[in-house]
This record gives sequence, C-alpha cells and structure tokens, in this order.
Amino acid sequence: MTITSQTSAASRVQLGKAPAEYLVIADDGPAVDDVRAGRAPERRVRHVERRSVHPVERQLQWDELEGACLDAGETVRLLTCTAVSHGHAAHVARREFAAFNAAVRMRDEIDRHLERGERGWLAIRIDDGGSDGELYGDRADASAAQEQPEACTYFPISPLLPWTPRMCAEHLEFMTHLRHGCMIHGRPTCH
Repeated sequence: MTITSQTSAASRVQLGKAPAEYLVIADDGPAVDDVRAGRAPERRVRHVERRSVHPVERQLQWDELEGACLDAGETVRLLTCTAVSHGHAAHVARREFAAFNAAVRMRDEIDRHLERGERGWLAIRIDDGGSDGELYGDRADASAAQEQPEACTYFPISPLLPWTPRMCAEHLEFMTHLRHGCMIHGRPTCH
C-alpha cells in the first residue's frame, strides 16, 4: 500500500474570490447633512446580498427585496452588480452613482455656457465633473487658474460641439484612467 501526500485536482480548495452577482439596496435621495454642507449627492448602500443561484430562490429573493424597496420610498432602488464580495458590491454601486453624477454635472456646466453663446476654454475637475465656472482664452490660461491643474481636464466650448451625458461619462472615465497611468495603447489595464 502506497500513501501519497498529493491531493487530487478535484479536492483542492479555491482560495481566490470569484466574481458573483450581488443585489444592492441603495438610497439615492439627498442626505440632509449633504444638502446643508453643499456637498455632491452620495449613494447610501442600505443592504447587500449575494444573489441565489437556484432559479426559484433567485426570483423569490428578487421579489422580496424589490417589495422592500417599493415600501421604503421613491429614492430607494434595487440594483444588481458583479463583484467579488459584499464590500466590493457596495463600492461598485457607490462608484457608478458618483460617475453618473459627475457626467451630469459636467454636461450642465457645458450647457450653461452654450446657452449664453459663450466660447472659450473650460476646466472640469475629473473627480466630480464640477468647474470653477469661468471660461478662459486658451488652455494654458485655464490650467494656470486651477489650484490643482493635473486634477482637471481642459477643452474648448463651442456651439458646434454640444456634449451628451454619455460623452461626458466616457471622457471623465478616460481621463481618470489616463491620470492614474493605467492606459496602454489607448485602453485601461485596471478594473
């Protein structure tokens, strides 16, 4: 009889975290403290749960959580996201909300200048899509006027080039990757 200390491939334990689908209950309504302080709205994550694999349990789980959201109010939503843990799912939900709000804020800044028929260079903060509200004669002037010029993106405002929220979101995402140096051949390497 031979005893081996090797384990079979089937009995090995998987120590890495595999992506799974999570259900997130999030409240997108403005918090009283945020409104008073003039801060950008933040998504508050109320509950995170890993989604069931069994189809019947999956539907029951969805129905129960969706009903809880409907009972809670109009700012509470049920979201699905792919993540590797409960904490990661909450982070993904908050990050998506922040990115959406930044794109809307950027578009609103651009539209405000376009409605007045103004032309010039605008500095937009990459993190939150906000601006100092000023138009500058050229890119160098716009950059020089910023406290943190590397934290902004600069572009000309012209009635010939209106920006949509999707274009703003893509631009801010691209600039975020470019800023932290993960762009290789025009594609981000981080996730």
